[in-house]
Amino acid sequence: MSTTPAAATGPDLGGLPNGRVPRALREEQLLDTALSLFAASGYEATSIVDIAAAAAVTRPVVYRHFGSKDGIYLACLRRARSELDDRLASAVAPETDAEQRLRAGIGAYFSFVEEHGREWDVLFGGGMPKDGPAAEGANEMRHRTSALLTGLLKVSAPEVDAQRLEVFGSALNGMGVELARWWRRNPGITRDEMVEHYFALCWDGLRVYVP
Repeated sequence: MSTTPAAATGPDLGGLPNGRVPRALREEQLLDTALSLFAASGYEATSIVDIAAAAAVTRPVVYRHFGSKDGIYLACLRRARSELDDRLASAVAPETDAEQRLRAGIGAYFSFVEEHGREWDVLFGGGMPKDGPAAEGANEMRHRTSALLTGLLKVSAPEVDAQRLEVFGSALNGMGVELARWWRRNPGITRDEMVEHYFALCWDGLRVYVP
């Protein structure tokens, strides 16, 4: 489950010459390439020069599509964030009970970690920007996970104090990040085992308030 940098990664360009690659396909290639580099080396240690070289394009091509390093970094985050949000939303069926929703949400989260390790590393791992627009955007997207979890808790326990649910949502988010970080260092543990560990930690506290 380790992360390794990839050069010229991304969609198959089918032998198209650089000047004839459709814009959408080029953007996907650049995002895949940048994501690998950000995951492996972090934001600060990755430059536009690195991204351009790994994608076998010139720097102006990267600037033309994304404007800046902050631009391509945030685009990587948005794409990864969208995938994670979609997985969580589709996994948690409103007609199930709270225990089933929690287990399904945890399963979806660890499926994302397992199948999209690079994306998780960029969203939640180390090597994040220290300040500026990229840091602000990254923090805002991470906070969205807490807000999403809080919203799911409100569905299960609408009578519980809103502030308490926000505290739980934030705690669940932080716990999930730390458990996933540990799992990335200990890949011998199965996904199902991680789901059970996370569920056991969460459920005893939550069921006092969630019917």
